[in-house]
Amino acid sequence: MTQTTSIQQGGVYPISQFKELSGLKHYAFRNAVKKGLKTISIGRRKYVRGSDFLTFLDKQSREQDANEQETVTAL
Repeated sequence: MTQTTSIQQGGVYPISQFKELSGLKHYAFRNAVKKGLKTISIGRRKYVRGSDFLTFLDKQSREQDANEQETVTAL
């Protein structure tokens, strides 16, 4: 069995493993969820799909780029 060292598109990760692989600490993870990162609850356990995380990153990147463009335009 191979050990995953990065978030994979088709992977599903328990929160603890996801935080370890993504490098997000508790509050950064909470903030990401508040900003739209999807989690899946099964009973008392929560998971993050790799595809949802990658989609979240793309969305955050696009929003950041748009905000930077607005700042440059305002100058």
